[in-house]
Amino acid sequence: MLKKDLMLFKVDFEKVYDYVDWNYLDIVMGMMSFPSSWRKWMKECIGTTTTSVLINGSPTDEFQLQRGLRQVDPLSPFLFLLAVEGLHVLMTYVVESGYSVGRHNPSVIFHLQFVNETLLLGVKN
Repeated sequence: MLKKDLMLFKVDFEKVYDYVDWNYLDIVMGMMSFPSSWRKWMKECIGTTTTSVLINGSPTDEFQLQRGLRQVDPLSPFLFLLAVEGLHVLMTYVVESGYSVGRHNPSVIFHLQFVNETLLLGVKN
């Protein structure tokens, strides 16, 4: 049986929506070819202090939003994935370019992203 040294690094994005640069999110959506109408709609959903919900095609009365999105909001997982897309692109570039962690005993890095956390996995060469 062949043993390998492994690495696991977990990044938990607690309160991630309190610190998201929404202009960055708009740039990411633009680079991913989201239509401008969609980007504008998302910006309004995030930046507007009042909103209403369609129920059976009819809007409810407007109500105040507090502190923007929360992790329980149905949009949150999707916006998180957009926000960490830059990390994904960077990590993919790093792995494809042959970069590794460590000077004397390098490890190849892989990553997995979930709703509000990222796992960085490494295998020692």
